[in-house]
This record gives sequence, C-alpha cells and structure tokens, in this order.
Amino acid sequence: MIKLLDNLYLFRGLPDSDLSRIAEIAELKSYARGEQVFRQGDSADSFFVIQYGTVNIELDDEDGKGERIEVATLGTGSHFGEMSFLDNEPRSANASVATDSDIIKISYASMRELLESDSKISIHVYRELAKFLCSRLRLTTLDLSYERSKNLGYL
Repeated sequence: MIKLLDNLYLFRGLPDSDLSRIAEIAELKSYARGEQVFRQGDSADSFFVIQYGTVNIELDDEDGKGERIEVATLGTGSHFGEMSFLDNEPRSANASVATDSDIIKISYASMRELLESDSKISIHVYRELAKFLCSRLRLTTLDLSYERSKNLGYL
C-alpha cells in the first residue's frame, strides 16, 4: 500500500515513515462490479484511492429522467472524493464500480487528525492539493475559453 500512496500526488515524495502513518489510517475494501461507492448529494467523510479496478464518476441529469452523464472513468492508482475534504460540501457526483475493484478508503477525520499532529505532512499535503486543484482550474478555464470562442464564431 505504501508504494501506491507514494504514487498518489498528495503523498508523493513523503518519506516511508510518513507514508506508513497514512497507511495505518487507510482501510482496504473490495467492491463488486456495479456497486455504488457514493451518490451525488451524499454527505462525505472519506476519499478513495483505487488499488485495483475501475470506477465511473457520473453526474445525475438535471431534467430528472434518471440518466447519468459520464464525467470520468478512473483506473488503478487514481483517486476520487477529495474535494469535500476541503469544503465539507456534499458529494458533487456519483462514484460506481465498473469492474470488481479494491479501493483504499481514507477517513477525513483520521486524515485531519494526522495533519493536525504533524505540520510537515500537513504542509506537504495541502501544497500538493493546492497545485492539483490549480491544474484542474486551468483546464476548466481552457475548456470554457474554447467553448466561448466556438460560440462567438457562430454570431
């Protein structure tokens, strides 16, 4: 599990002793194909790392027809569910297992406790999280800019 955690951007570069502390608060769970990890709107208390398998991230449609819009398909080594760690908001999407999967669950409460007890780990994790969220924002800005320029071309 330490190697997988070290490959995750949040923890990459931390010494093995720190990774071991994170591994101690992590819980490995097996999911069957089709099983729901969480639903859009659920309260959030953990984030997840896929040790093995595939997870679909989907949004509920806004017209209430019960259909879902695919946002991403995540594979081994990917993570999800970290946004609510920062903002305490409900889940913004659905996460369901596409193939039988082993997924590491890390409780927000346990992670916060660890971060509050060790400023070195805390600085590292929050810095990496900020860089990751900035990269997501840059991509979103580029996507919006592209869409806007496309729409302006049709005026």
